Amino acid sequence: MKRLRIGISARGLNSYTSGPNEYIAGLTNELIHQAAGKHEIFVYYNTLRLLGSFAAANERVVLGNNAFFWDHLFLPLALLRDKLDLVIYPKGTIPVWSPSGNAPIMLDLGYFYPELNAYKPANTLYMRQAMQYAAWKSSLIFTISEFTRQDVIRLLKVKPERVYNLYGAASGQYKRVTDSSHLEAVQKKYNLSKTFIFYPTNLSPRKNFPRLLDAFEKVQEKIPHHLYFTGQISWNSQGVNKQLERLSPRVHRMGHVPVNDMAAIYSLAQFAIYPSLFEGLGFPILEAFQCGTPLMASNQSSIPEVAGKAALIVDAFSSESIAEGLLKMASDADLRKKLVSAGYERVQMFTWENSVKVLLDAAEKKFP
Repeated sequence: MKRLRIGISARGLNSYTSGPNEYIAGLTNELIHQAAGKHEIFVYYNTLRLLGSFAAANERVVLGNNAFFWDHLFLPLALLRDKLDLVIYPKGTIPVWSPSGNAPIMLDLGYFYPELNAYKPANTLYMRQAMQYAAWKSSLIFTISEFTRQDVIRLLKVKPERVYNLYGAASGQYKRVTDSSHLEAVQKKYNLSKTFIFYPTNLSPRKNFPRLLDAFEKVQEKIPHHLYFTGQISWNSQGVNKQLERLSPRVHRMGHVPVNDMAAIYSLAQFAIYPSLFEGLGFPILEAFQCGTPLMASNQSSIPEVAGKAALIVDAFSSESIAEGLLKMASDADLRKKLVSAGYERVQMFTWENSVKVLLDAAEKKFP
């Protein structure tokens, strides 16, 4: 078997907490582990601050603040010096020119769903063209769910045998917190109600806030719960902000929450919700499962595929269905207990070990 030289573009890694950054970190750690003794792994950063993040790999710092020039000029020049066989691009695009084989990871194809209105028009135009180019020019294509894999085959006109699904896994930091002093500290820090619902998300059109808030208004007189969501501001969220101003003081936007506090919040919540309209994978589903938090989730995109029977599934396009789900989750302790048990079992299917085996098998077949 040929000893491959495999690179990973890690621009922007850890600049903020997000599903894509968690995916890059988890995949890279496991790839380095499985490749040890067989292949060489190179990781490319755009800042000195990240040196040491993957000390067991060959780390390279390619300085540059402009993402476009870094992706299409500075990184390819660095790759030319290292003479790699394959480079993995976890953000779904590849350089216009590269001296190496290319393997983008398509996190989702939301840019091809204009009805979501989730991105700025200029970003949508660029990303649609860039992803189509990546699908055309790449040696291999990876996705993070079977739903996204089918989208790549259908929307980007790619032969199925070129596309491999690499499910992600939640970080090991997400686990049930039982330390009462830690839980009490987090409860005080965020002024959390004794009984609450948690939606770990940002304020984006694809996160379905208008219907969720309508649903909460319908049921708030029937349940004691407060609703908390992490709610970092994203593009086109002005309407949601106005709706929040009209709602009761039982709805709270927490803003950015450090990852060290997230597991405790999951553990304190009576249940979590994920009524999103569109996801490539949906990391909060796996996080909730690992933390032993009952989950209500939507019936859209990859979410039913990931959640299976371990979540109460509702119709994302019906505020009535969401409201019924909230009432059922709030009132049925046996259901919550059943979902916790199912979640612990379901999440065992999603491991970095399995995903990286798929990646390396594909790379070794492509470059024998």
